[in-house]
Formats: sequence, C-alpha cells, structure tokens
Amino acid sequence: MNLNLNQTRLYIAIAACNRVQVGHWTQSWFDPRKYLAIAFGLCLLLAVGCDRDEKQIPSPQESAAVRNVEPNNRTNVKFTDITHASGVESVYQNGEETDQYSIAESLGGGVGTLDFDLDGRLDLLFPSGGRIEFEQPLQGLPSKLFRNLGEKFSDISVMAHVAEVDFYTHGVSSADVDSDGFPDILITGYNGIQLLINCGDGTYRDVSDSSHLTPASWTTSSGWGDFDNDGYVDLYVANYVDWSWKNNSRCGGSGKDGRDVCTPQSFQGLDDTLYWNNGDGTFTRDTGNSGLIKQGKGLGVLVFDVNYDSKPDIYVANDTTNNFLYLNQGSRKFKEIGVISGTAFDNMGVPNGSMGLAIFDQDDDQKCDLFVTNYERETFAVYHNDGRGNFRHISDKTGITALGTLLVGFGTISGDFTLSGREDLVVANGHVMRFPSNRNRKQEPLYIQNRPTGKLSRILFEADSFFGSKICSRGVIAPDLNEDGKLDLVFSNVNEPAVVLKNESTTLGHWVGVKLIGTTSNRDSIGAIVQLKTNKRLMSRQVIGGGSYLSQGPRQLHFGIPEGETPQELTITWPSGVSQVIEAKEKDQLYRLVERTGT
Repeated sequence: MNLNLNQTRLYIAIAACNRVQVGHWTQSWFDPRKYLAIAFGLCLLLAVGCDRDEKQIPSPQESAAVRNVEPNNRTNVKFTDITHASGVESVYQNGEETDQYSIAESLGGGVGTLDFDLDGRLDLLFPSGGRIEFEQPLQGLPSKLFRNLGEKFSDISVMAHVAEVDFYTHGVSSADVDSDGFPDILITGYNGIQLLINCGDGTYRDVSDSSHLTPASWTTSSGWGDFDNDGYVDLYVANYVDWSWKNNSRCGGSGKDGRDVCTPQSFQGLDDTLYWNNGDGTFTRDTGNSGLIKQGKGLGVLVFDVNYDSKPDIYVANDTTNNFLYLNQGSRKFKEIGVISGTAFDNMGVPNGSMGLAIFDQDDDQKCDLFVTNYERETFAVYHNDGRGNFRHISDKTGITALGTLLVGFGTISGDFTLSGREDLVVANGHVMRFPSNRNRKQEPLYIQNRPTGKLSRILFEADSFFGSKICSRGVIAPDLNEDGKLDLVFSNVNEPAVVLKNESTTLGHWVGVKLIGTTSNRDSIGAIVQLKTNKRLMSRQVIGGGSYLSQGPRQLHFGIPEGETPQELTITWPSGVSQVIEAKEKDQLYRLVERTGT
C-alpha cells in the first residue's frame, strides 16, 4: 500500500485516537457520527495541522443533499411496470403485523431466476417470509415458482413441489449441484436451510436432511462456486446474528409502547459456513481449517475471480463489521485480505452496514470493480480493482458520494440496460426501522448511469414511474425475461407485491449473449471470465455466484454493442484454466458454448 505523508500521518492519528466503530441503525436519541466527527476532527488537527490544501469534510447537511442527478428526458432509459400483465403475484411477508419488533422482520427477502425446465426461458422464484408470534417458533410461508410461458408467467409452486417450507425464509440461490444439467434451488432463512434437487420432470425433491446441510440459526445470502476445482459446486452461506426469543432485547423507538426494531449492535454475530460438495448428493461442513473469519454478521455474498487466477474467491458484506475478502489459495484454503485489499471498510476506515453486492467494469479496463450498498449516513462504496487483489475506495471520485447518505441500500445489480457498451447500476432501497427518524421507510429505487467520463450519475424518473415512486425493497435481479436482448428488472419488496419491469429503453445498439456449459469445470461455469472483442475495444464479464442481496441473477452473460461497433470474437477462460477463442461476428445472438475437453 502506497500512502503519501499526510495519509500516513492521518492513519496514525486515527489509530492513536482509538478509532470509533460506527455501525448503522443509529437511534434517534443517539448519533455516534457526531462523536466520530469530533474525535476525527481532533485527530486530523494533530495529524496534519491546518494545511489549507487538505480537502474539507462536508457538513451533515451537505452530505445529506442529493446531487449528481440527471433528468431522464436527457436519456433513453425506460422501464414499464408489467407486473399485473405478467401474472407474477408474490408478496414477501415479514410478520411485523404482530408488533413484536423482532430484528428478523428487517431483512426481507430476495428473488431468484433460473431455467428450471430447460425450455430456454428464465423462470422466477420468490421466498415468502413468514409469521412472527411472541415466544413461538417463526413460521414459514410457501415459496413461489413462476414458469415463464413467453408472454406470461404461471404459478407452478405446488405442482413443482417447491412451495412447502418449514422455516421463516429470506434468500434464494440456484446452481447445478449434482451436474445433471438441471438447476437446483437453495432457500435460506431463520433457523433453516432447504436444498431442492431438480428431478428433470418439472418437479423438485427436498434433500435438505440427506444432503447433510446443518445450518446455523440464521442463514441469509448464499453463493455457489467450485472452490476446490473438482467439477462440483461448493456452497458458502452467510449467517447473521444470534437473535432468539431468549435473547430478544427491548429497544426504544417511536412505535407502539415506545419501541422499534433493535440494531445489530445488540447481538453477537454468527460464524459463516462453508460446505464442500462430495459429488454424491451430500456435503461436508468445513470444520474451520479453510481460514474463515468468525462472527461477521453476514448479509451479502459474492463469488467471483478477484485476481484472475481461475480460482473463485469470496466477498462478504457484513452488517456494521469489516467486510471479508477471501482469496482462494487452492487446497481448500482461503486467505482473508479485506483490510489489506482496501475492501473491508470505507475511506474513513469505518466498517459500514453493508448489504448488497455487485461487480462491474466501471472504467473499461477489463477488471471487475466492486459496488456495495450501505446504510443511511454512509455512502455507497465503489472499490476500484487495481489488480492482484488491491482495491481503492473511489466513491467520491465517481460521484457516488454526491448522491447523499439518506438511503438504506439493499439489492444491487449491474447491467448494460441501454446497449451502450457500459454497465449501469440499479439499487433497491428501503428502511429497516419501523419508524425511522430521518427518512421515510419507503424509498425510491436508484438507476445509476455509468458515463464514459467515469462518473456515476443518478437518473431521475417521472413520479408516476416505478423509479419515481417510494417502496420498501430488498432483492433485485436483471434477467432478460422476453429474450429481446434487453435486461429487464424484478424487485422483491417488503409486505408489497413483487414488481416486474420490462426494459423498453430506446437504443441503436445491439447485444451478444453468452451461455456457458462446463464439462471439466463446474457445469454452471461459475468463475469463468469472458472477453468480447469488437472492432474498437475489449469488454469483460464474469459468471458469478451470489450477488445482489438474498438473490440469484441469471448466469447468462450479456454484452451491449453500441452503434458503430461490431463484435468479432469471444475469449473464454474457464474455471479449469482452459482458454477458448470463438468467432462471434453475429449481433443480437445468444452463443451457447460448451467447454472444450483435453489440451
């Protein structure tokens, strides 16, 4: 790490002043940011004096102001709400109506997409949450699977045997666990984990017990990846905190009887879990030899190849504690490098309340950068990938800081929605407190455009559009539901219907899709890197595990081809290390590619 003199002195001063950990979820009667500001101000004076060249720290009022926005009448971005016409009817219920103010009700649920019947169309799966009764086991509500029929979706949850669940659910992920070509399903939640194996006949079989998955008391996001490169996907599960009725603190607020949901600082974090796929339908739980860090309060998981060495790595979003970045060392060993990589906390050295995760190539350098959504009074984080596992926090440089700190960000995804050749970002927002003091519980989702200048600017929409309305959202994914080459959006919301948005953005661009099928590598090709060469440049994408928040997006990769560019070839680096070059001169086409075997 190269630091200039003032940076070095500043870090020393912060350390000397006994850095204050500021998590999220601050109550109205106590704002630790005020004390951090005072402590940091004193440290800054001791470290760097009154140097007039130093950048001034903005006031809370300036931080809260929403700037760096662009009216949509200057762009071509358009999404149309087709939820009712699509036939998708799903509501995530968090059980808050009983007024127990359990922290369980704050997490919400995700949404997943998978082609469960291999008909070429992406289907949708929603966990449904559950009910919360005082001092009773949390009850689960039936999960919902919607089959994509082309123009509409059909609810086949009961017919496909995915509806039944015996615990309060949150997250969903999908992978081909047994390498038979059909995608399987994992559901996470409080005091449970459910593995559903695709039978290949339109139905699923619950193998949760026989698979030897033994969950912690509270599972949240999950990410699949072949971490030991044996051809079978392994499983990383993030776990949250040790809440139970026996450990149910009463926290002050503006709700009934002066209560509100407790913050995560009221509870001890749980250890995350790593399961090794035995290839015979069972898993072995890692016993602690792999190098995982304890007690992370995990909410988001992203599996991708950080350093491009054909070994999938893991990034974990933790709630008020340092985020984890695990570099895969091979031989079932990981090295946690969150702090030294620059991805553990923000540019002030403070852990954030992190939830949502996405990768995107912010500056077209063919390296995947990190985007992390955080809690209010914290900016969203953009970590620039400098290579070899090193990142820089560049939220201020890109304009993300200028968007303000009023939002509570959850699910996030990247995608070239306008076929411009650059990946934009979408963020689902919504408060976790029942009665927040600084902001409405329902909040506007964000569409953030990635401009050629390197700036990330929010696009403002009309008030009657989904992006102009306020809603309490959690999960979001970007599948191409109608196979027109434009990425659509699906949002999971708390106690309100899920929303399906059709991408109707006007564009002169084209697209190329890539669907990979591993042979030596895991069949889902998680960790594969694909470069598309056009007549003007290279673009790079990765097949990831996990991502967004409690959600699973499509494994099919998508490249936008702007006007004036033509595709030429695809280079695929498979997780096995095998490299293939494929001629790809056709626009508006999906390439289905099978891994080459042999040398």
